[in-house]
Amino acid sequence: MARTTVILDDELLSEAKKITGEHATSKVVRVALQELVRGAKLKAFAQLEGSGIIDMTQEDLERLRER
Repeated sequence: MARTTVILDDELLSEAKKITGEHATSKVVRVALQELVRGAKLKAFAQLEGSGIIDMTQEDLERLRER
């Protein structure tokens, strides 16, 4: 795990702590990074729909989630 020093917006950090329910700044930053990566992966995956790489529609994926 990397250690680094960052400058964070106090108001944004406070809001993020309230949203996540976390008190430790490192945990809030970890959650934020996980969500950023997750969002980027979901966006990239969504762009594959109809490309022929993945032969599933959004409806197909939603049916799989329901199982």
